[in-house]
Amino acid sequence: MKKLVPLTGLLMIICLMPGCLAALHPLFTEKELIHEPRLLGLWKVTGEDDVTVAFEKGTPQSFSELPEALQNASDRAYTVIVKEKGEIVQKFYAFPTKLGDALYLDYFSSTTPKQNSYDNFYKAHFTAMHSFYRIRFDTNGKFKASRLKADYLADLIKDKKLRIRHEERPDGSFVITAPTSELQQYVLKYGQNPDAYENSETYSKVN
Repeated sequence: MKKLVPLTGLLMIICLMPGCLAALHPLFTEKELIHEPRLLGLWKVTGEDDVTVAFEKGTPQSFSELPEALQNASDRAYTVIVKEKGEIVQKFYAFPTKLGDALYLDYFSSTTPKQNSYDNFYKAHFTAMHSFYRIRFDTNGKFKASRLKADYLADLIKDKKLRIRHEERPDGSFVITAPTSELQQYVLKYGQNPDAYENSETYSKVN
């Protein structure tokens, strides 16, 4: 079984590693946010035998730690709870977003009970960010999640083929500071290119 690090690489929103596309702003506005009831329930990721991922309907209470604009989207969004061997290891908020003909999930970080126990000095050095995954459901009720690849976008920026607001970290990776409108333009232009994504992960519903 793969270790937890690759899984959190799939879902992690507070991105600290090169290769993780991190954005300060969401991919959606009120217009693009949709209901997607197929996500509800408990899922397993292929190859992660000890890990489950639960999508639970958002409520004003479960979204209370978020900025008001994101709280107001709770009726069409989800909390995502990742457990390994029954222990909560990651929590997220997920916002189903329709751009063109494609469905995306905008993930935004939450905190686990363990992370809440960290001292304030430590937590002050982290900024919650958004990351984006294209979602494709199949006829068997499974879905595949493909994360937008940071290296692909970085190469476009370095080759001067794309102008999008960003900051470069000391390690050479980028934090995307562009507003939602620029993020959407990027996804609509390059979202059909398979090279723009990491390898897909398959989610199967747990009965």
